[in-house]
Amino acid sequence: MKFRDLFHFVVLIVVLQSGLGLILFGLTGGVPGVTMEAIGLSIVILIIVSSIIGLILYWLVHRYMKERAIKTAMMAMSDDEQEVLRKVMQLKEVRQDELRRKLDFSKSKLSALINNLKDKNAIKKTRYKRTNKIKPTEEFQR
Repeated sequence: MKFRDLFHFVVLIVVLQSGLGLILFGLTGGVPGVTMEAIGLSIVILIIVSSIIGLILYWLVHRYMKERAIKTAMMAMSDDEQEVLRKVMQLKEVRQDELRRKLDFSKSKLSALINNLKDKNAIKKTRYKRTNKIKPTEEFQR
């Protein structure tokens, strides 16, 4: 979750809860024992509880959607591409020559698989000396 999304979420909750509190105060303004301080405290408690519940739900849904997107994308890949991507996701960042030793693929086969995964926007490939550094894109990071 990005800070900007979090900020917008909390502002939305504050606006909604404040509006609800003002409506309730307007409706109960003439009732003895109901003060603006009591309504204000109620609004603050509602904002805190609503924010916590909303953030937990947002985190759970976001996590589920990310896992689902990864599984769906991997269904469109060959078995070898899936194996390479899983290894890259597990290692976070790896040099291409090290990856070749870990997976026991030929240089040309691994190079073709990496290029396919790069075209599918599953990995990032950056030049590093005489080899490449491979890491998963943001969508494929766990």
